[in-house]
Amino acid sequence: MRVFKRICALIYLLSAIVVLGLVTGLTYGPFTARFERLLDHPVAQVVLAVCLVTLALGALITVLAIFLARREPTCLNPGGNPDIEVSLSALKSTVRSAAEREGVMVESIRGRIFGRNRDQVRFTVEAIAFTEDGLTELAERIQKSIERACDETLGATGATALVRFLPAKTTVVTKEVSRER
Repeated sequence: MRVFKRICALIYLLSAIVVLGLVTGLTYGPFTARFERLLDHPVAQVVLAVCLVTLALGALITVLAIFLARREPTCLNPGGNPDIEVSLSALKSTVRSAAEREGVMVESIRGRIFGRNRDQVRFTVEAIAFTEDGLTELAERIQKSIERACDETLGATGATALVRFLPAKTTVVTKEVSRER
């Protein structure tokens, strides 16, 4: 899909260059007569029409994407029940308290609610571990703790967590300060 979008963007850009060049050449400059003669050929007219249609379709797709874009959900519906809502901030607070443990400092938590009924949530927890050994087991314990806390505390059964450990390098700078005044 990414390659297709790049190809479409390249075609759109080339069409814009052709149309802008022709309009600029017809409107300004010393070569207006040459551009008029160029547009007398049927091939140039077809190329210009294709470029104009490409630009119109690109503008239409952009406007539709802006108006039809869904906003990011801020509340989770446990079990797909639309009558019950759990806010993302409540979920983040629960995740933070579940992820905190000795030897780990939680740096940031990002959550994203998804699913057709907005009944699933995915958390990315970035933490700093003050130990170098057993990080895999520690991450698994934190993941299970987060999923259990979301399930038991808030009834959010569709919670998954990704725990990412950041480097724990700190530098200590010592300066001597004289007491003389």
